[in-house]
Amino acid sequence: MLCACAAEQSRCVSAAPFDASAKTALKQYCADCHMAGADEGGFAIQADRIDWSNPETLHDWEQIHEMVSRGIMPPPDSQQPSTAERQSILKFVDAQLIQHTPIGGTMLRRLNRREYEKTIQRLFGIKTYNVPHGFPPDNTAGGFDTQASALVLAGSHLEALSEAATGVADQLFPPPPRSIEPQTFLVPADEMVISYSSACLVDGAMRLASSGDNVVRHATWPTKFEAPASGIYRLKVTATAIQPPETQPILTIATMRAADRGELRVVQQFEVANEKPQTRQFSVSLNRGDTVVLRYLNGPFDYENDMSYKTFLTKLFTDDPTLAAAWAQVGEPPRGGSGWERVKEAMQTAELEVSKFVDDEEAIAELVETLTRNKVASGETLVYKFFEAGPAIAISSMELFGPVKSIRDREQILSDQLRQDFVGAEFAPDDTKSLRKLLDKFLTDAFRRPAFDHEIRQYLDLVNHVRAESGSLDQGLHLAIRTALLSPAFLYRGFGQGELSSDELATRLSYFLTAAPPTKQLKKAVQSGKLQESAVLRREAQRMMGRSFCDEFSTQWLGTDEVDRLMPDMRLTTRFSPRHRSTVRKEVGETFHYILSENLPVTDFIDPDYVFTDYEVGRDIYDLPQFKTTRKNRPSKARRNKMVKATVPRGGRHGGLLCMPAVMMSTANGVDTQPVLRGVWALENIFGSPPPPPPDAVPALTPDTSAATTVRERLAAHMSDASCAQCHREIDPIGFALESFDPIGRWRDHYPQYVEKDGKTIAKNGNAVQSDGVLPDGTPINDVRDLKRWLAEHPTVFASCLSVKLLTYATGRQLNYRERSLVGDIVQKEQSEHALRFQDLLLALIDSPIFRTK
Repeated sequence: MLCACAAEQSRCVSAAPFDASAKTALKQYCADCHMAGADEGGFAIQADRIDWSNPETLHDWEQIHEMVSRGIMPPPDSQQPSTAERQSILKFVDAQLIQHTPIGGTMLRRLNRREYEKTIQRLFGIKTYNVPHGFPPDNTAGGFDTQASALVLAGSHLEALSEAATGVADQLFPPPPRSIEPQTFLVPADEMVISYSSACLVDGAMRLASSGDNVVRHATWPTKFEAPASGIYRLKVTATAIQPPETQPILTIATMRAADRGELRVVQQFEVANEKPQTRQFSVSLNRGDTVVLRYLNGPFDYENDMSYKTFLTKLFTDDPTLAAAWAQVGEPPRGGSGWERVKEAMQTAELEVSKFVDDEEAIAELVETLTRNKVASGETLVYKFFEAGPAIAISSMELFGPVKSIRDREQILSDQLRQDFVGAEFAPDDTKSLRKLLDKFLTDAFRRPAFDHEIRQYLDLVNHVRAESGSLDQGLHLAIRTALLSPAFLYRGFGQGELSSDELATRLSYFLTAAPPTKQLKKAVQSGKLQESAVLRREAQRMMGRSFCDEFSTQWLGTDEVDRLMPDMRLTTRFSPRHRSTVRKEVGETFHYILSENLPVTDFIDPDYVFTDYEVGRDIYDLPQFKTTRKNRPSKARRNKMVKATVPRGGRHGGLLCMPAVMMSTANGVDTQPVLRGVWALENIFGSPPPPPPDAVPALTPDTSAATTVRERLAAHMSDASCAQCHREIDPIGFALESFDPIGRWRDHYPQYVEKDGKTIAKNGNAVQSDGVLPDGTPINDVRDLKRWLAEHPTVFASCLSVKLLTYATGRQLNYRERSLVGDIVQKEQSEHALRFQDLLLALIDSPIFRTK
């Protein structure tokens, strides 16, 4: 390209002569703007000789080839070369770029946040390690967080990495715990948790009235107390029973980690008397950060257990038909206390049809079925009946004193295990050879290649120096860990140029497919000296292809993490829930993993005969007939939430990347669709031919909710400039082909038009969706189905795009012209030999010189 993608400064260099025919064509069609002292856009072409050894020159001529081949340059308002003249330019540039462009060239690449966390997890066995809060986010390039050019190391990163390294070392070699004087913690009833309808404050006491395994809905705990230190505490609880049944209420005392509401540990249980408040005292062991949880073990009902809740409701309504009639009259009251007040009001109405539920098992069964269909909502309302009248347990207060004695907590026990795993069972602290062996292994693992002798000596001297000054080997190892985690050998990979060594190849493969350093099994392949062999490399790659790779790569490639940041216009749908959001995200990774693991043709990314979805998305977004149900045959919650592989016809409006709700959401704004954005996205991620950035003066396309104009009419403003029209000739047909999908991915034939009626916003059909167009090669299309058909008939287009994306993600760099040409050769070979099956294609890319070169 000569203007739109110009270099920042004019560059005129000489070395190799021009081809005669290419030189003539360039002088005729480019001289006015870019030769003989003219450098429009800051870009000039020297017509005599070119220095092909200059990387900047290679980059510029890649752009020239791209723009000339796509017909974007010369500009449409200039004299155009003939087909033969255009081909002479392209042939000359192609030959020179292939000859002079080297393979490789990744800059030093820092571990990104994901890779850092997984590296620490694998290196030290800290399975749940996360970087400290406030760790700087990574920059991205081309949508990927693996790109060396974007992974800068600013001062904020150094500070965060230093903090992280200290935190890691602290987990293996923690500082001595500080002693804390015992103190008294008073917890009145009004300082206990009310989570949903788990408890209720009545007459100054916190009441519990339901029982169940879900601590959030059936328990209470202090709002302001977490154990400041691990130790033994004295606990006093004052409670009484409210209208207990024949079975005396039992109060359970348990502990849990307050920050994450983790697993409960029961420490005491006792029966609660109903005569007057009763105080019981216990000793409990608490880890730092723990709190005390109170639960009604044998409460009157558990509304989250289907069978027991149905049995309970049946008896309740049989014994009290007035309550049954009132609930039936109210229908679905609000959840919680306000809903119970509605039911009580209905019980006082004269027209209540109580007789309908007297000795009528069928009427009661129907009502019970209705309430259990949304058991949490009805249970959180019904529990207020028992908060008021019992059976219930009323907790007046809680008091803790301590710690009266220190204990070894789970963090200390974990640190001991991590330390033992780090030094090894045979480590001898006073043996220099043993310490050297430990450091050799640690540095080799941390640096992902054999540690050099001088590195081992430096770290050995460091540890011994700290031990001599402090008398503590642990402090010396603490510093060694911190130092290693801040070393460039740990933070970076990709030193030097040329072919990857076996260690470097293993590292690239492992971070590509797992975002983590090599495992023991992969290291064995390195040590055997056979990883460079194609069969061994492919076998190891095949073994490592897992779900995490599919999720992480596909999310970044397609940009579907935007789904989490978008809030669809409520006028579009009132049924878009967190479940919908989760499912449309999962569909992308599920589809990618299925095609990879089953080694299906890459055309299944475009036009498969299946979609992965669940009941709600299949019904509300895909509108598939197999998910149409009625109240009587509605599936269970477990079935509704299960992802399934649903059959759809090939060549239809469903199936493939271009029809996925997550993709359609990510290329819209939650309110309206954006054909230009969708067209650009498809050119970038499906066709592999992204257009150049638009001129700064072109305004954004704004939505028209009145539906007074069509999208095509509003887009016409972008077409008035001839240079814009060249790019929009590629963008628009694709973008408009996707207009049949609304901002959440549902099919539509008309744009919505919103009108106000009786104080409500009502949507009616506006302008018809115009999804037809003509592709640059002259192929007419009516909608996305024709676009899918064209891509399926030209599979190398998408396969080449996907291959470039995969290698960009893997190598951490944008592929150059020669590398993209090699990708084309690989794709052509895979098409002829393996019908472009995805796993075969990926293995061929991993075995290519591009992947194997720094």
